[in-house]
Amino acid sequence: MKRQPDIIMTLVMASVLIGLLSFVLPKNKEKYLRDRFWAQKTFSPAKYQIVVMGDSRIYRGVLPKIIEKNLPGMKVLNFGYSNGGLNPEMFKAAEGKLSAKGQDKVIIFGVSPNCLTAFTQKNEQFQQERTRPREDVFERLYLNGILYQFSATSPEGIRDLMKNRQSSGYYLNEYHSDGYVQSEKFPVDTMEAIPSYTDDFANYKVEKKYIDGLIHQVKIWSDSGICVVGFRPPVSMPMRTLEDTMGLYNEAVLSGLFREAGGHWIDLKPNAYKTYDGSHLNEESAIRLSEDLALNIRELINAKESLIRVH
Repeated sequence: MKRQPDIIMTLVMASVLIGLLSFVLPKNKEKYLRDRFWAQKTFSPAKYQIVVMGDSRIYRGVLPKIIEKNLPGMKVLNFGYSNGGLNPEMFKAAEGKLSAKGQDKVIIFGVSPNCLTAFTQKNEQFQQERTRPREDVFERLYLNGILYQFSATSPEGIRDLMKNRQSSGYYLNEYHSDGYVQSEKFPVDTMEAIPSYTDDFANYKVEKKYIDGLIHQVKIWSDSGICVVGFRPPVSMPMRTLEDTMGLYNEAVLSGLFREAGGHWIDLKPNAYKTYDGSHLNEESAIRLSEDLALNIRELINAKESLIRVH
C-alpha cells in the first residue's frame, strides 16, 4: 500500500525534472520550428493587404514587421520559397492570401533572375508543402511548438553547453511566423554562392516566356486595382555581374516592361546592402531593404489617394 504514493511522487518529480531540462538543453529548431514555419506560410489565411513574392532572397531578406511598422494598419505576408518561380501557380496562391476587405492591396515581386528560369518553374518546395497529408500539416501547425520544447539533443550538444563551447563558425536561422527567416553566417564569405549559381546559369537562363508571363500578370492585377511593385533583390556585385552575363538578366528591359504593364518598379542602390554569402542579405541590410520598400509603397498609396481626391 505504501508503494503507490512513492510511484506517484517519482512520476511527479520526473515530470518536473523533464520540464526543467526542456528549457535548458539544446533543441532541434531546424526540425520543429522550420517545419512549422513552412506550414504556417503555405496555409496562412486570406487576411493580408501586402504579399511579397520571390525566392530565398525574399524570405531571408524582407521583414513584414518592419513594413507593418511603417505602414500602420496593413498586414504583410512574406510568401517567398526556396527556388520560388514566378508563374501562374504562385500568382494564384499569392492572390489567395490577400484580404477581401479594404481597398489598398499590394503584391510585391522580388524578381531574382533565378525566378525567371526553367529551373524554378516546378516550385518544388511550395508543392511539397501544399500537398502534405492533412495529419502532417496539423502536427506541424499545432503540435510542433510543443514538440520543440522536448526535442532530442545529442551528447555532443550537451557537452558543448556544459563547457560553454563556442563554434568557430555558424549558420543562423530564426523562423518568424510572418514568413521571414532571419539569417546570419559566420565567417562571412561573399563569394560562397558564386559556384552554385555559375553551375545553374550554365544550364538555365532567364527566358522571354517567363518574363511575358510575369508582365501579363502585372497587367491583370494592375487593371483590377491591385498595386503591383517589383524590384531586384540586392546581391553582391560579383553575383550581379554573373546574373547579367551568364544568366542573361536585363533589369533595364524588364523594369520598362513592368512599368508599361501598370506596375511600379523600385530602383535600388546595390551598394547600399550587404550579404553574408553573396546572395542573401544580413539582418541589418534586410531591415534597410524592408524600410526602403515600405517608404516606396507609402508614396504610391499616398499618390493614389491624392488622385482619388482630385477626381
